[in-house]
Amino acid sequence: MVPLLWLVLDEYAKWPAPEAMLLGVAGLLFVWHFGVPGVVGGVRSMERVPQVAMLLIGGPVPAIAQNVIAAVIFPFTHAAYRQNSWRVAVLRALSNSAMLLAMLVAGALAYRALGGEYPLPPLRLPHLLPLTGMALAMQVVNLLMLIAYHAAAGRPVARSPGDLVNFTDLLFVPVGVLAALVWLYLGPVALLLFGIFVSLFLISFRNSAAGDRLAISQRLGESRLSGAQRLDQLASQIYDEVRRAFVLDEFMFGILDRAQENLDVRLHLMQGNRMPRVVRRREQGLFGWVVENDQALLVADFARAPEDIRQRTKIVGPEPGSMLIVPMHYDDEVIGIISVQHLSPNQYREDDLTLLQDVADRLARRVADARAFEELDDYRADLEKRVHERTTELRQLVDERETLLRELQEKNRQLDRLSREDPLTGLANRREFDYALNRELATAGRHGRALCLALVDLDYFKRINDRFGHSSGDKVLVRTARLFAEHFRTGDVVARIGGEEFGLLLPDCELPDAVQRCERLRQAFADLDWGDIDPELKATLSVGVSRWQGETASRLLARADAALYGAKRAGRNRTNAEESSLLDSVTPPPV
Repeated sequence: MVPLLWLVLDEYAKWPAPEAMLLGVAGLLFVWHFGVPGVVGGVRSMERVPQVAMLLIGGPVPAIAQNVIAAVIFPFTHAAYRQNSWRVAVLRALSNSAMLLAMLVAGALAYRALGGEYPLPPLRLPHLLPLTGMALAMQVVNLLMLIAYHAAAGRPVARSPGDLVNFTDLLFVPVGVLAALVWLYLGPVALLLFGIFVSLFLISFRNSAAGDRLAISQRLGESRLSGAQRLDQLASQIYDEVRRAFVLDEFMFGILDRAQENLDVRLHLMQGNRMPRVVRRREQGLFGWVVENDQALLVADFARAPEDIRQRTKIVGPEPGSMLIVPMHYDDEVIGIISVQHLSPNQYREDDLTLLQDVADRLARRVADARAFEELDDYRADLEKRVHERTTELRQLVDERETLLRELQEKNRQLDRLSREDPLTGLANRREFDYALNRELATAGRHGRALCLALVDLDYFKRINDRFGHSSGDKVLVRTARLFAEHFRTGDVVARIGGEEFGLLLPDCELPDAVQRCERLRQAFADLDWGDIDPELKATLSVGVSRWQGETASRLLARADAALYGAKRAGRNRTNAEESSLLDSVTPPPV
């Protein structure tokens, strides 16, 4: 209290103009809302810019007043920071005010003791010593307050060493000094231009961060996880990717059983150590709350979380500081959860919750496929084991063994069919299409029969996904597959060979007839009503057709692809054959 009283008396009647005071408060609130996140604790490293500038322009007492006012206002204007609790807002307003008061008093005393002057004179080399002392004093007090906070919350300081070495705030001290010089010696207009420059930097930084997060989410949904066939393998791959996007001390991946009664936590990693697998009732704990309410959960500071949240949490090991829990959805139901946790508070924000939810939604189909494969594989392994056991028993069990073998064969056929079919549309997949193409080429060559190949591509399908969502895009693909099945013969081969690309094999079919059939398909598709998916949704397709002339499969595919490219280049929504003489009859009026 003595140093503070001395500062008050020393700075009495030296308050800056009211507009300067308001500008300082507004600058702090702006940085806390939109600034660059620090390494730990959710701290905004850029807060040193207005803090240092306030100290050097108006002295410690006005600077302390501005910081305390801003610290009181901020929790009531930021829902995520107060965790939607007014009680938490009051507590954080008080604790942050105390921390800023101690930090600024220490910085001001160090600055004055080393020969610093208020306001800051034109900068010279001797001024660097008091400025450095001020910055270090503020940082040391800040870190000591963080250590005290961890101790008061019951968290071992040794488990969050990043708090002890977080000097990223110091990088912004020179910017605060520059802001003070601009205000003092170039005037408010120059400071306004300086503020615009800083704002443009923040916009660029946030846009870059948003792009990085989108890339992370897209990478997690791509084929790098497609090799996983069992849930344990898939969960480990998901963890490897998630830890690249989030700082975390704990990771959990849980899957609901088919009866939706139990949550099987298939992977639980705590600081890199694998914990025992646990099966719990679906309604238990915070995971149960997320599943029952079908709602993602962000706990920014567990020590200050609402009491019902704390009571529902089952803690294994040290108490968490912050956590994210999101549900995974498949076929409009929750099939599991993903959770990341950290020992330090304020590690996660709303954009982290949005990113993790997007990741979970992108991975849900792969999780459902892995669960189905695992169930079939486990069932097959169980049947094989039972068959082996029964073969050693008395002959009176032969009938039972044969029954089990038939069941095993049926499950094998199901697995084989799954390997040849596209799971979304039920059509043949690329593997089956390549096999059928080589088979039909051999048949056509052996018997001298005609064979035509058509490649079909949905026009602007990415725009459909981007505008109406991937769920609507999937519905478009399913309806397209159903239309194909209605327009082609039993002996024809229809396959989904890419994301929105389909392949058609038409045996015993000459090119003119193949073009007419594909054109009828194109017209029927153009006439479809998509209103049940979205009233504004429109879709067309382009077709490229080629006839086999004795070449290899790859050459035939290349000619069909060239014909498809010609249809795209000519404006899309049309059928294009390799002979130009056929084009007039299959080109629709301009759309």
